[in-house]
Amino acid sequence: MKPFLRLTAAAAALCAASPAAWSLTAEEAWEAWVGIAAEYGEEVTAANTSKSGNVLTASGVSVSMEMEELNLSGDLGDVTFTENGDGTVAIAVPSAFQMMMVADPEYGEKVELTLDFAMEGLDMTASDADGGGAAFSYDAPTMTFTLGDMTVDGEAVPINFVGTIGGSTGTYTKAGDIVTSVFNADSLKIDFDGRDPEGEGRGKGTISMADISSTSTGKGQLIFMDPEAIPELLKSGASVQGSTKVGATTFAIEGTDAGESFAISGDMDGGTGSVKLDADQVLYAVSYTGFDMTMSGSEIPLPEVTVGLGETSFNMIMPIAQSDAPKPYMLAVGLKDLTIADGIWNMFDPGTVLPRDPATLTFNLAGTGNWLIDILDPEAMANPQGMPGEIHSLNISDVLLKAAGAELTAEGTFTFDNTDLMTFGGMPAPDGTLRAKLSGANGLLDKLVTMGYVPADQANGVKMMSGMFFRPGDGPDVLTTEIGVSPDGTVSANGIPIPLQ
Repeated sequence: MKPFLRLTAAAAALCAASPAAWSLTAEEAWEAWVGIAAEYGEEVTAANTSKSGNVLTASGVSVSMEMEELNLSGDLGDVTFTENGDGTVAIAVPSAFQMMMVADPEYGEKVELTLDFAMEGLDMTASDADGGGAAFSYDAPTMTFTLGDMTVDGEAVPINFVGTIGGSTGTYTKAGDIVTSVFNADSLKIDFDGRDPEGEGRGKGTISMADISSTSTGKGQLIFMDPEAIPELLKSGASVQGSTKVGATTFAIEGTDAGESFAISGDMDGGTGSVKLDADQVLYAVSYTGFDMTMSGSEIPLPEVTVGLGETSFNMIMPIAQSDAPKPYMLAVGLKDLTIADGIWNMFDPGTVLPRDPATLTFNLAGTGNWLIDILDPEAMANPQGMPGEIHSLNISDVLLKAAGAELTAEGTFTFDNTDLMTFGGMPAPDGTLRAKLSGANGLLDKLVTMGYVPADQANGVKMMSGMFFRPGDGPDVLTTEIGVSPDGTVSANGIPIPLQ
């Protein structure tokens, strides 16, 4: 949703700053709009401005933005700012306007296109923000954006694209150098269809989302600047954080080309995402639930293929500032309840030998570490002097691998001696223990022998070798182990040293 909002920000005046301390005048609202746009790299100009009574009219308003390899521009027409008499200003923008985008990368094709925007029943108001500054709120029953002309390297691309946002509301607040935004929408629907201008290929699709919401807070216009400027902006105090949530989502895409066909459709219960970036660290998290997808096509050797995931998650915390003191880091991944169609199973397991229970993979790696160089400095990253960073601790948890009747769990804790880079061949000397439990592994091996994928003698060899690392657990076909690593270089399994050479 953010790209669309950025395209319409100038027209909707969703973010502004104001010098007024208790109310806004029409002139202040217009100046705030122009000023905040400039901070974000937008240039908003008017052919002229005039005021009659309590109404300021900005005539011939145009908007332009230049980013790396991307330019946006548009003519909005006349925009009016009406003082309501209660310290607020009502803003009226044309119900329809057009934006042009030109993407001209150094390597790649030049893309030029126009987008037609329409906002039915738009209600927008500017007011003072708490703590100074200005707040802009809006309510738009329907907002649509339609792709007009599109060319790639000068050649017209025949494509239709229409997006519709229903029941959207939002606020943008600018106080000092902090910008806060809140966006909500009942629905988003995108329909598209087109064909290959150089061949016979055709395609069409529909994407629908419900219950969309997002919030963000930024300082220093971080996400709107040239990427090469981000390191210096971070060092000067810039930061950004935000979150997004979507509800039920469906999609369907199909196409044909030279007698071949394909179709993909699916749905998702919902998802969330969040990000935070400042000079100290970056945090990123995303998760989806109830994802199902169906694929079919002339090149797929089945009527259709279905894949499902109960939950998908990815979480990361990484320090980015150079520091002498250890800082926390974390990487957690979850792929839960993965299912695939029986048709795929039957291709390699026609006798239904293997259990077809949902598969799961999760793990969590967390600890402390620090960078010895400035990773925001390209020169320092390109020519590091010695080790670029240090790892001080590692905690392993939530390890679960479950598939085909077998299950592996593990957890462990390690510390690292960064003054000892000799014992483990350049790696900081670790000290800790990894504990693991493996269930159903022998049964899985036996099933693979039955299916003919593993020779019986090799399976028996694996079982014998496992005795070097595992010991019997608390049930049939259950194995456990404790792998210990000592600072002196000793690696042991269940207390018994393991020769490394």
